[in-house]
Amino acid sequence: MDDYQYPQNKILVLSHDSHIFSQTQLLKDLFHYNTTSATIVKSQTWENKYYKTSFDLYIDSFASLPEWMKDFVTPECEPLRNVMAGIILLTDNKLINPQEFLQPLLGVLHPNTFIVVVNINEEVEQDEIDGLNEAWNNGFTNVIEFINWTKSRATIGHNEYGERLGLDRIHEIIDTHDWLNCELQPIATRVEEPAYDMPLEQLITNLQSARLRYKSMGNNDEADVFANEMANELSKYL
Repeated sequence: MDDYQYPQNKILVLSHDSHIFSQTQLLKDLFHYNTTSATIVKSQTWENKYYKTSFDLYIDSFASLPEWMKDFVTPECEPLRNVMAGIILLTDNKLINPQEFLQPLLGVLHPNTFIVVVNINEEVEQDEIDGLNEAWNNGFTNVIEFINWTKSRATIGHNEYGERLGLDRIHEIIDTHDWLNCELQPIATRVEEPAYDMPLEQLITNLQSARLRYKSMGNNDEADVFANEMANELSKYL
């Protein structure tokens, strides 16, 4: 069956029933959406200076993650899984073993679907998150990322290596996702930003982001155009 028959334009934001407030805050900070009781929010736009795409937000919660997973991995839910561009799970890493969530998914999820596990427990150190990312970084087709994020420190930027953290990293994952319905922005409509001296760590981050985006683009011609434009822009700061 041809994978590309699926639009793959949905992002599921999932949390435990007790984490609804954090889920609401993340939806506001990341997608600029003030949720009420909606579970599906259609025709949202994700846009940056290089492309824009239309997607639907799916919002759900659970009382028991194993019970929720039992339903989600059934054959009946395959059409739903196949249209997921990404799944963002808000969880307390002290209470839920990530393996409990990831292992059942990886056998049934579309390979182009990203998975972001967002820890909201402030007692979990970044070193623990880094260890999880290292452990789950190899051997999987899906992009799998663990993120530390809480309401009280929602704007964490970069670590000492220039790598994005927190909400910035989730934003970067969505930016570099291989959107099948992606529309490149016309050069003439791109907003020119004033010239400034870019910090080295930011330059490194931009290079990493551009590399991930280039590797994820399926169309070679579009990828070449994107690479040339990124090279021209970044050369201003070198």
